[in-house]
Amino acid sequence: MSFNTDISTNLENSRNSLRKIARHDDTEFSKQSILNDMEKFVKMVTAMDETVLVPSRLMNLPQEGDDDPFSMFSMLNDLKTELLWAGDSDEHVERGRRVSDISDTESDASSAAGDSGIEGEDERESAARAAAACRRHLRGLRRSLRTLTAAAAHLTRSYQEEVGAPV
Repeated sequence: MSFNTDISTNLENSRNSLRKIARHDDTEFSKQSILNDMEKFVKMVTAMDETVLVPSRLMNLPQEGDDDPFSMFSMLNDLKTELLWAGDSDEHVERGRRVSDISDTESDASSAAGDSGIEGEDERESAARAAAACRRHLRGLRRSLRTLTAAAAHLTRSYQEEVGAPV
């Protein structure tokens, strides 16, 4: 019974942390935490959205490579929304193609648990592989969030320069 209580408590604490991020409350995360990176991303995209009062003006900004500022603005807002609120559907459409929401970690964990093909593998080995895959994906997610946060900050500065606002 204590095990179920601990899981429920941990789940509720995680939900409360994500709610704090969504509300932009002060939070207490380690600087190395994925939640810290998520919080920075959400706050920067929120600041970008509050700064860019006329998104169509982004079309006047110079395009850097293949990155259209208006498309980048929309993509960053969509990612923020998906990070905070989405996740109930099994699939979504991205750039005209269907993409499954199941992560590689979930795929790795399910294949490790069921059809690993290795005779005699116990659950601890499967869990260890799933944990290693999860860590690898978290590192990638952290790098992605940091890159996206920097992109939102750059877009915000570029818009401010375009409209003559103080940077």
